[in-house]
Amino acid sequence: MAPDTANRLNTQGERVLAWLYRLLGGLGDGRSDGRPGRAVLLAYHRILPGDRLRAFPFLEDLVTPEEIFVEQMGLLAARFRVQPLEEIIHVLREGRSVAPRTIGITFDDGYADNHQFAWPVLRRFRLPATVFLATGHVGGARGLFWWDEVSRWRSAGMATVEVEGLGRRPVATRRERDRLLEELKSLPVDEVTRRVRKTSEHAGLGPVAGMEKEFLSWDQVREMQSAGITFGSHTVSHCLLPRETVERCRAELVESRATIARETGRPCDFFCYPNGMATETLGREVQEAGYAGAVATGARDVIQQAGLDLFRLPRKIVNYRAGMTVFRFRLSPHPERIKRLSRRGAGVAA
Repeated sequence: MAPDTANRLNTQGERVLAWLYRLLGGLGDGRSDGRPGRAVLLAYHRILPGDRLRAFPFLEDLVTPEEIFVEQMGLLAARFRVQPLEEIIHVLREGRSVAPRTIGITFDDGYADNHQFAWPVLRRFRLPATVFLATGHVGGARGLFWWDEVSRWRSAGMATVEVEGLGRRPVATRRERDRLLEELKSLPVDEVTRRVRKTSEHAGLGPVAGMEKEFLSWDQVREMQSAGITFGSHTVSHCLLPRETVERCRAELVESRATIARETGRPCDFFCYPNGMATETLGREVQEAGYAGAVATGARDVIQQAGLDLFRLPRKIVNYRAGMTVFRFRLSPHPERIKRLSRRGAGVAA
């Protein structure tokens, strides 16, 4: 799931900057940024045909239209060096600089459309990728993710809902729904799931027909793996680790890693923090659980050699708001330069 709204890049401002740089000829073709030591990790969630977004009942912020995804992957294949995540981390672990124009492609959560729509595009352009699985949800075993269940309330035409502990809340608009989503993220995952399901039951919303088809199955995971896609852990339950006990965090890290190794027949070496919530303390827990590296999020950040933490590698989230101009802007060095200038303007050492 995407990180907290408060930490997201201001997409409207980003769009203005992207178009400004494009008009000034500053986006280039990707070949001009040939400096070693700079790599961009991209974080996708769902890939769906654009016409399905019009009546999409779940959280649309996670979706990149298939048509845009094809164009993005074509650009990466033609002008960048797309490498498997494990190779990028291996180079960094050895203290070497990554090659110029290095890109890593990742997907979070384990939605079935990764198999149906994303994978054929990756195969077409011969691009590697890593999918991070919330193992307890593979095959739909735990039902919908709770944020998709909350999104159902709005798509079902419900103006308000009664949520235990939070009272009656409006959900008729995206802003109202997103405000509620942020409040629910303050709870441990078992509690938020219980409250959300209770709200749906009281509102008369039954289970989604064919809900299990929203998630990858283990057979699909193994099929994709046989063709070069790698899989990492995204915990068991997609719990936000800072909201859980230390014991729960450790269990989620260990169990999800063991499940992926058992089901795929290969070691699970990489971890992805749900919602990008990574801390130094959690990084040590991830390392002690046996992982070789972990990814978080950071809208303007890229992998740089200085001060690198292999257990909190930043990624740039991509969704339907990222048209090609914004996408090319995110691949360029300009966001980092703007960030450095902003920090200096605020009196913070760059």
